[in-house]
Amino acid sequence: MNISFGKVFIISVTTLAGVSCTIPPVRPPQPSAIPIERQEKITEIDQVLLPSKPSPSPLAEITEIDKPLIQHKPVLTPPPVVALLPTSLLPLRNTSVVPGGVAWISLPNQSATPPKILYQKRQVVVLRHGKKWMALIGVPLNAKVGSHSVIDQQTGKRYSFKVKYKKYKTQHVRIKNKRKVNPNRQDLQRIRRELKQIQAALSSHWQATSNSPLPLMQPVKGRFSSPFGLRRYFNGQRRNPHKGLDIAAPLGTPVVAAASGKVVRTGHYFFTGKTVFIDHGQSVVTLYGHLNTIVVSSGQTVKTGQFIGTIGKTGRASGPHLHWGVSLNNTMVDPMLVKQ
Repeated sequence: MNISFGKVFIISVTTLAGVSCTIPPVRPPQPSAIPIERQEKITEIDQVLLPSKPSPSPLAEITEIDKPLIQHKPVLTPPPVVALLPTSLLPLRNTSVVPGGVAWISLPNQSATPPKILYQKRQVVVLRHGKKWMALIGVPLNAKVGSHSVIDQQTGKRYSFKVKYKKYKTQHVRIKNKRKVNPNRQDLQRIRRELKQIQAALSSHWQATSNSPLPLMQPVKGRFSSPFGLRRYFNGQRRNPHKGLDIAAPLGTPVVAAASGKVVRTGHYFFTGKTVFIDHGQSVVTLYGHLNTIVVSSGQTVKTGQFIGTIGKTGRASGPHLHWGVSLNNTMVDPMLVKQ
């Protein structure tokens, strides 16, 4: 067996040697000398030699086909943001609507989403009460007596209410700093610049809330020294009506946020002195003026009752007190109507 195996091996080698003698060795031709057809063939071979992702086996393909269809969970629409009407606001239904007051309108709209109600092109507070929606509208101090209306932007339907006349009392105030009564040219430039900032703070974008922004907590304990709407005279000269509620308290008394919200602006202004503006959602903004110190900053989120500053007499003030302003739909209203 060993001898025969050796013969076979010799014959095989000889045969191969004979073949190699009759066929000259082939060198790989240069790419430029390869015909196009041959280049394509070599390209195909090279592609086979290149590493690539393995083709899925027939079994794998069958497995993919046989896989049951994935049952995707339906995308759930988040529930609408709804704020319920607190029972403490129900007395507003029986309150006369006057300039600087709050109008109450019951809406027959039965939708699950709060309707968008506009008054003078501004969106108003809308709260859920039972199966209906209630709209609370801030009426400006310069509103004319007579019929007014709001519009449901979705349906186009209008709802009317009447504004009645109210005579506000007159107040005379003595101010030592005469420039606070008769500002000079530089003061007027400052006042115009600050007025734009104040208007921007009071006209914050309307945002839905899961909790009612009303009623409001009284921000400091003290005597109500000047009610809302007074026809005011400073040093014998008539000026704009009083658009807030003054609460007298000792210098340095803590002042707190009337409701949860976001501080939209703080500053030191010519008339209101050191002031904080807080947006509570649904176009409800509160103003805290004449402060001595401010401990919050713009963009900060605050909770109801959180400390925001101290009582002062900065700006146009005859003594230490808080000027508390409440704005609904960018309209200053009597804080007594919406406080707890």
